[in-house]
Amino acid sequence: MGLFQSTCFHLADWDNELVCYKELNEDLTCTWLPVPSAPNMVNYTVFLKWDRIPKLFQRNTSSSSITIERKDLYMKRSASIWIAVNYAHDSCVKGKNISVTPSKAGKCLTPSNINAHQITNQLIIKWDLPATPTPYELRYREALTESTWWTLVPVESSAVNVTISNLNAMSSYIIQLRCIAKDGLHCVCIWSKEILVPHKLTNMPRISYNATTEISPGRRSVLLKWEVTQSENILGYYVNVERIPNSCRDSPNRIFLKDRKVLLNLSMAYYRVNISAYNKAGESPQATYIVPDSSATDLPGQIHVRHQGTNAVVTWTPEYNPKCFVVDWGTGKDDMRMKIITTTTGNFMLDNFQPYKLYKIMVHASDVCQCESFTRHEKTFGVTHFYSVEGVPRTGPANVTILNITKHSALVKWTEIAAKDCLGVLQGYRISYTDSSRKKSLAVTLNSSTTSYHLTGLKEKTIYRVQISGFTKAGEGPPTLSQPFSTPKYDKGEFEGLVTGLCFSMMFILVFAPLTCSLVLKRLKISCWPSVPSPRNSSALQDMTNWKTVSRSLLQALSDNDTTSLYVIEHESKAPLKIDLVTNGGEDSKCDAGQSEEPSNNIDKSLRHEEIPEEGVRSEEEGIISITIPLLSDYTSMEFSQKALMSPTLKLPARAARPHLEMELSSKPAQTKHQVLFAPQDYLKQSQVVFLPSGPTLMGQVNSN
Repeated sequence: MGLFQSTCFHLADWDNELVCYKELNEDLTCTWLPVPSAPNMVNYTVFLKWDRIPKLFQRNTSSSSITIERKDLYMKRSASIWIAVNYAHDSCVKGKNISVTPSKAGKCLTPSNINAHQITNQLIIKWDLPATPTPYELRYREALTESTWWTLVPVESSAVNVTISNLNAMSSYIIQLRCIAKDGLHCVCIWSKEILVPHKLTNMPRISYNATTEISPGRRSVLLKWEVTQSENILGYYVNVERIPNSCRDSPNRIFLKDRKVLLNLSMAYYRVNISAYNKAGESPQATYIVPDSSATDLPGQIHVRHQGTNAVVTWTPEYNPKCFVVDWGTGKDDMRMKIITTTTGNFMLDNFQPYKLYKIMVHASDVCQCESFTRHEKTFGVTHFYSVEGVPRTGPANVTILNITKHSALVKWTEIAAKDCLGVLQGYRISYTDSSRKKSLAVTLNSSTTSYHLTGLKEKTIYRVQISGFTKAGEGPPTLSQPFSTPKYDKGEFEGLVTGLCFSMMFILVFAPLTCSLVLKRLKISCWPSVPSPRNSSALQDMTNWKTVSRSLLQALSDNDTTSLYVIEHESKAPLKIDLVTNGGEDSKCDAGQSEEPSNNIDKSLRHEEIPEEGVRSEEEGIISITIPLLSDYTSMEFSQKALMSPTLKLPARAARPHLEMELSSKPAQTKHQVLFAPQDYLKQSQVVFLPSGPTLMGQVNSN
């Protein structure tokens, strides 16, 4: 025992409520509460230490109670009893100790016929009073979880009921009752069995799924599923199937289910299905589902109706004679009547039809004519709709709207005329629309199943007014209020497209117009002003083979692009040139060597010379010769320049009205020999011609006016 106590420790939060009492057969029964937070399989050990007996009694069990047989008991001796829990890692915990003398541990009488129920937020418990008045105590807790703490409620000794208030109406509770032991009372008070008090089901089931499927001509299946918010303590569900109408006056068929779904096989008649949950506290409110009206057209037969005053004669095809017919007729599921025909007949008459009302007539057939069997055996033979007297529609269609308006079209939509306002079988609709000038009015007739129409052929920027009316066999009803709408001048995006195109056109013109004009001007210049011929191909250059080459340095000394001077140089070794021109070949080679370092991008031209006849030069005392050459244009050819020099006109007026070239020469008559230097260009202005004379002091200046 000392070894056991050294290896087990006391678990303070385990109030095991250990109690032991003697049964009628003098066996000793001990009960306790399971250890908290323990696995499902726990091994318990019950220890008994008898007074003045060193031997320790122990028994093992996996439940929360144990019975010790009479042969192992010492009835007159007191025993210390406790419970230990053994774990897999060789450790254990123990609960509190109790002291029991078996001979004095009889079980006290407990209250009998304990009844409890819950009303909203109150818990009411009743019991029968025992022969010997005894004080009791009551405890309760919520049944949601086992870890909920108990709440003790004191009870007077002579009380037979107790009411507990301020409870949660949506929770269920567990109660227990026991006596309170008095001094001198040789018995043990134990708690009664746990009594579950379910809460009243206040919420109806919610239908979460429904599906209707035609399984055969005249029969269909209906599948329903539902959910509940108070699922605890529900014992099952009631499903009531009620036919509409039901002239049999019997109670509807009630089905008991454990699952939250039901599958029904029904005819095409109206049915009402009521679903409720139940528990010990009672039944919840009902959820109602109306089986929708069937639109099946694949029925075994066709129904024909003709009116006779306020009555109607019903016939059918093909010929069919079941054991009984069940006829339903009325204006809706809330206004249906039922008639059972058990005789063989080819037609039957229905009465009490009112004018301008739409009636639905359904004929069902059944081979079993008991009312309670219609739900399981009847099938729908045919369905039709009937007006005893037709009228024109009471109103036009509702919710007329004009949509998708463009400059030439518009879409008109509306809601169909309600059946109660048709006053007859609706055959179609008539749409009329008129422009603002009322010069053009059009009407369109549509069938009754159409609820939209696309107007076309409209004019842009015009106001139209639309009206719609319905018509039956009796005539046309009143039209709707005039619905105006206006067509735009441009369709959506059209104006933006025009502006965008205009912008792109302007950008194109601004960008490409200058280029186009430039190309046109170039073309016109080429066609109207032919290009000046190239001097390279000139015959004047081809004939100038006897001209002497002039020093390259002289050519490079002149401006490339604007030669404005002409020099005439006489060949005389004694005459130095004012422009440092070299008169012998040696110095030419020296200048050439000096110019060899410059880039050789100048055009290499062969300069030629031609002699001027002596008779063409007149000697005067001043030694000055004036030669005036008329200028025909700003440009001149090489040949023209040569001819002008070879045959000059002497003694002309010094300044003519026309543009001219004046050249002054200083020379000796015996040594008059001229050289002409031309600038290195393909085309020469007259101001760019240079004459190089061979005289010692000959210098020419050219002035162009």
